[in-house]
Amino acid sequence: MPLKVRGTTAQFTVVKLLGKTDTFNLYLCKAEGDDRQCILKIAASAAQNPLLDREAFLLRSLRLRAEELEAAYARVKKGDGMLNYQLLFPEVVDSFIVEEQGGRRVNILRFEAIDDVGELVPIGHITSRDRVRVDPRTSAWIMGKVLKALAFFHAEGISIDRLTGENILIERKQHYVVFFDWTNATQVPEEVTSDVAMEEISKATREVIIVLGGNPILGTLPKDAQLEDDRYAAMLHSLASGGYSDAGEAHAEFYKLIRALWPRAYHHYTSYPLN
Repeated sequence: MPLKVRGTTAQFTVVKLLGKTDTFNLYLCKAEGDDRQCILKIAASAAQNPLLDREAFLLRSLRLRAEELEAAYARVKKGDGMLNYQLLFPEVVDSFIVEEQGGRRVNILRFEAIDDVGELVPIGHITSRDRVRVDPRTSAWIMGKVLKALAFFHAEGISIDRLTGENILIERKQHYVVFFDWTNATQVPEEVTSDVAMEEISKATREVIIVLGGNPILGTLPKDAQLEDDRYAAMLHSLASGGYSDAGEAHAEFYKLIRALWPRAYHHYTSYPLN
């Protein structure tokens, strides 16, 4: 018999274990009467409940703010473009305590535009498990969306803290970037400080340089026909070494360079064997 867990909104069927950390366990699950896949995230013990409780609060706050900004943008936009900030983090479907599991908190998470969670890949696995590296233009859409996300989060006073290759997930076909684990995230009343912003920009960029097969300390990249000069490597090195303390400004400068380097068009996820 599959394990079933009753939440506040529905009953959830646990499909399989996905992984464990010291803080939480992850399971694939589905809500009763709904074929969409969800992630059941349960605290490793009741002592970790406050971390999942804070995660649920922050994710719900971000969702509400993303919807507010989308509605405001819809009133003034030209064309069919959308901000889509809500695609950068999981949606909290439910959050509750399961007394039968030692009083541990459960967060049920879903990804709005992704039906198969197996399509989400931590960027750290690209080099460490798949033993490949991405091409510069693939790294550019990853980096661009990372900076877009950080600009949004930082403006809301939220620092993710866990900016690792395990926590930055991508969906390769539709070019989604998702920040998954928010148990270490914190929030301040105003925007995050410039020091925190600089550190998070730096951490995230180093992960992108690694997935490019480059050196995150020196900022050097493998030779590639897409790179006619060192401008892209120089931009990544500047981001990684603390050259920017405002993710919004970094995002604008990054795309100014990208549009000068390559045509504005969809670029398929591309990878090469890791040397």
